[in-house]
Amino acid sequence: MLPELSPEDNDAITTSSKDLQPTLAIIRNPALDILRGMAVLGALFISIWIFGGFSTIQQNELLLQSKGGNYRLWGAMELLLDGKMRALICIVFGAGMVIFLSQKTEQVTTALPDLFIRRQLWLLGFGLLNALVFLWTGDILFQLAVVGILLFPFVRMNPRALWISATVVTLIYCGKIYWNYADDRTAYAKHTAVLAFEKKISKDSLLAAEKKIPLKEQKKDSLSAQQKEDKAAWEGIVQQHKHDLKAKDNGVKEVRNAEFGKIWDHFLQATQGREARWTYQTGVWDVGGMMLLGMALFKKRFFETNFPKSRYLLLGIACIAVGILLGWYRLQFQQYALRDYTKYVIGHWTPFNLLFPLERAFLTVGYAAGILFLFRSGLLRFVWTAFEKVGKLALTNYLFQSIFCLVFFTGFGMGYFGRLQQYQLYLFALEICIIQIVFSVFWLRYFTYGPAEWLLRCLMHWKWLPIKTHNKKSPASALPIHL
Repeated sequence: MLPELSPEDNDAITTSSKDLQPTLAIIRNPALDILRGMAVLGALFISIWIFGGFSTIQQNELLLQSKGGNYRLWGAMELLLDGKMRALICIVFGAGMVIFLSQKTEQVTTALPDLFIRRQLWLLGFGLLNALVFLWTGDILFQLAVVGILLFPFVRMNPRALWISATVVTLIYCGKIYWNYADDRTAYAKHTAVLAFEKKISKDSLLAAEKKIPLKEQKKDSLSAQQKEDKAAWEGIVQQHKHDLKAKDNGVKEVRNAEFGKIWDHFLQATQGREARWTYQTGVWDVGGMMLLGMALFKKRFFETNFPKSRYLLLGIACIAVGILLGWYRLQFQQYALRDYTKYVIGHWTPFNLLFPLERAFLTVGYAAGILFLFRSGLLRFVWTAFEKVGKLALTNYLFQSIFCLVFFTGFGMGYFGRLQQYQLYLFALEICIIQIVFSVFWLRYFTYGPAEWLLRCLMHWKWLPIKTHNKKSPASALPIHL
């Protein structure tokens, strides 16, 4: 059952003008808006690591130390938020797909599937803008657009089929992680075989020397091209797991450069890897599993007011407990891998992050259940109202985060990249969140949509649509963006 329209929504969709194409009625789900708003703001506390220059090397150093306030602060953020806010965005997006494609179409001349595909293609463009112009290498809009198109047929499936699909995709994601680790173990086995062959060559040479066999009569053994490649492959893998502080310093200097073109060149490789290789090798499973889960939850009425509050509470406690347990397991064994990856590969047949897809699925569903329990209980209404406003402007706020950080951290702007300590990065992220909450509340007093949401609707319908609240002269487009 789709949520009913509020009086404000009915006012916003007056259809008195005949010269504009009729559009769909606005359908808002407060629960989805709240979760969307919290996910967009929460994701910034992890994104700020990349924006602000808190490198993976620094994070690994904290994990190896396993003590001190900085370690505990990072560990809490990594365990509770890393990957989970992205998953929550995908869950809400999946639920939004069901809403979008389930609306009545009597008043719309363009078929909903056509509008949906058109929306996804424009959203893909917004993602490229965010990655290539605003220089956000961790952009998620591109993946939401691509995977949304791929999962378009799944919207018509029943809840049980969606549960099964989400589970299968998540398990495939786990399998991909194991597959990559198995490749490392295979590389190590080949490396060991090459070392054994080298020892044999050395031993034969010593025996020949002891027997005083002339060099021209000795058997000439040497490594083949394939053996040399096998040896170099494992050495390269080991090198990837070592800390290179000099490389970190060089990256900081490049990002602090005042020329936008040089900063763009520095981030280009990471952007290409994210939007291309990561998307098609990992992103389809990472994003797709959570989208399918969001569809299944919506069809089970998880986001509706008649869902039992007691079930929210039990589900929240159970899922969060399981997720934290899996996260503790992952971080514990990640320490072993960082200390000596060769030793870890020898002693463990599974990667430390094998269950990460399950960890984030449990934690994300637990968060959603806990938040909706508090929301349905009527506690802290002003807090939920604020997050709901942010969620309605999710696309705008997401893009503005990239702009804020581009100006503040890079040499093109204020040049604070790599200058702030970890806690200062979180304080800066908190400041941005407060600004965006205030902006969202005041903006929606006068306008129906955020600037980016309005632009996307105009592009989707290919016409100029009104944006002001309570505009009685022409209809506002009501197709939800559901970032």
